[in-house]
Parts: sequence; C-alpha cells; structure tokens
Amino acid sequence: MTYLNMEETLFRDRRAFEIDFVPSILNFREAQIKDIIFATLPGIHGNGPLYLVIRGHPSTGKTTAVQWIFSDIRTSTQQLIPVYTNCHAGLSGFTVIARIYAALFNHPPLHKTIRSGHMISDIGKALTKRKAMLLVCFDDADNLLPGYDLADILNPLLRIAKKYPKASLMFLLLVCNMEVDIKLALDSCMVSALQPAEVYFPPYKDEEIREIFHDRIRVGLHPGVISGNMISIITGQVIRSGDIREGLYLVKRSVMAAELDGRSSVFSEDLRSSFEISRTNGPYWRGYVN
Repeated sequence: MTYLNMEETLFRDRRAFEIDFVPSILNFREAQIKDIIFATLPGIHGNGPLYLVIRGHPSTGKTTAVQWIFSDIRTSTQQLIPVYTNCHAGLSGFTVIARIYAALFNHPPLHKTIRSGHMISDIGKALTKRKAMLLVCFDDADNLLPGYDLADILNPLLRIAKKYPKASLMFLLLVCNMEVDIKLALDSCMVSALQPAEVYFPPYKDEEIREIFHDRIRVGLHPGVISGNMISIITGQVIRSGDIREGLYLVKRSVMAAELDGRSSVFSEDLRSSFEISRTNGPYWRGYVN
C-alpha cells in the first residue's frame, strides 16, 4: 500500500467535481448557447428590456451554459454586465439590486447609496453613460413561484429601463419545473414589456452523459486514482438517474476517503461507503448499487 505525504493530493483539480464548475469547453450544448447569445442581440442594440426563459430538467446544463457564457463575456467585452443570482430562500429585490450595483461598479454599494432608489438611479445612469447592457440571470427562478416574489424582484429593475430609456436590460430565468408558466406570475403589461422567449435544454443522451462524466474525471483526477471498473459502475448509475451531479459527488467523496486514509488510489470500500452515505443522507443520490 502506498501512502500519501501530507502535502500530496489525488485531485488534479478539485473544482471539477463541484456543481458550479465551468469547463473550458462545453460539449453538446452548442445550439442552446447560440440561442441564448442570439436572444441578447436586441438588447445590445438598445431594444430592451426583454427576458429569456431557459427551461430544462435538473442536470441538463442550464446553469453551466449560462456561467460559461458569462465567463466569456467578462473576458471579452465591457458592453455586457453579467450578474448571476440563485433564487434561494430569502432572495429580495434589494439583494439583487445590490449585486447588480457591485458588478457594475466593482464594489458593494456605499453607505450613502444603500437605499434601493439611490442604487437604481446610479445603475441607470452608469448603463446609459457606458452604453452597456445589464444581463441578469435568476437561477432556479421557479423557487419564486407561486406567488408574487418574482414580480416583486423584477419590478424595481424594470423601473431602471422606464426612467432611463437608453439603459438596456435582459433577464435570464432558469426553471426546472416543466409545467411552470412564468407569464402567469407576471401581469400582462410586464409580459409585454419583457418580450418573452424560451430556450429548451433537453436531457443528455446516454453517450453524452458518459463523455461528460469521463471528461470531468480526466480534468479532476490524476491517472490511476480510480479504476476503470469503478468509473463504469458510477457512470451506469449516472445514466440511470440522469443526474451527472450525483456521480461527481460520489467520485469526490470516494477520493477524499482515500486521501484521508493516506492512499494513492480509491478502494471499493470507499465507493461502497460513499454509496451508503449518499443513499442515506442525499441530497445528490436517489439510488443505490449493490
């Protein structure tokens, strides 16, 4: 048995197993990325605001695609201001406006501008002066439904466009619930102003899941850390569940167990233990392999 030194790790890039990891190349979502980029063109030319519903079941690449586009935007242009926010519990219009302010000015709002009205005014003036477009992503937007939370959050942002006509805005609303109709949560005037459009992310095919999963392992682990047989077992379960995140969680936990024991490779006991813990505690694992 080979033991690790204290400073050694089995991970080549630990981030590859996090759900918010953005790969340098995003396979099998070229059409959806093109559609999202195409939808931003009216706003770039000053014909906003508008919104885009990005719909698909969990683990179909919606968040990754948006983050990939946002990463490219940040390094290639200052005319688009991307702001990402997850619609978790407690999200408010004030929180979103503060995040937009920080993205636009590269610092959080100062004490004198901490009120929403002041921030909205500063944002509108800055967008007009820079001739820039604000691109705001609301991930898991269906968490704000039913009810009026989504409208309550969007309304202050729409006031920017109303008060500053040359300030362009676009909203990306990512939803996992295939039955949710975003338009029912907004009044007719808001729907008309936002010019709704939609991009659909279909489930990955089996071979696509297998290639994506293997790519993450190649990026994230050193060769030989986990055997081909173990990878096949996890890949098979990922294909059955349709959720790549579950497989990434199992690999990460198994490798961490091997590291904790000072070993240079994963044993079957590590994988079995990870299956048991995931099956019992979740939230990533909904199945079990004997």
